[in-house]
Amino acid sequence: MRPKNLLTSLTVVTCLAFAASPGWTAPMHPGASTSGPRETAPELDGFEPIPWLAGVHFDFDKSNIRPADARILDRDVKWLKANSDVKVAIDGGADQRGSMTYNQKLSERRARAVRDYLVARGIAADRIVEVGYGEKVPACRGVGGACWQKNRRADFLVKSPDKQSP
Repeated sequence: MRPKNLLTSLTVVTCLAFAASPGWTAPMHPGASTSGPRETAPELDGFEPIPWLAGVHFDFDKSNIRPADARILDRDVKWLKANSDVKVAIDGGADQRGSMTYNQKLSERRARAVRDYLVARGIAADRIVEVGYGEKVPACRGVGGACWQKNRRADFLVKSPDKQSP
């Protein structure tokens, strides 16, 4: 066997061994989602997603609010003003490109950008909890642009008054 073929064979064997390991997630077609029940950080205990508050998405390596997403947030602001007795959590996310440390900070900046947007439009800052998950809680586990876009996000969770601690 020539060295080039040996190297190729070793690479294939290594990839197959890695793919068979328990922590490996097979790539999915772009746009496919494997989202199951959401994990929540301990500081978000009692917060739940609700369908009428829409999350927003971000461009690669950015944390600024895009114009189309600003319109989504404006609708969310109206709902939050009409429901002033609820607290809201904003959880930021990032796709898996970049280091874990960088993605953690980026997701925190995304959550902060949404919080700042809400506060600038009259939502009390003490009603808002923000957390960044980095790449730890993906909305989509596949690879490719469509899936990565789903992970570059800030989602909303709410805590109703009956679930708030005194």
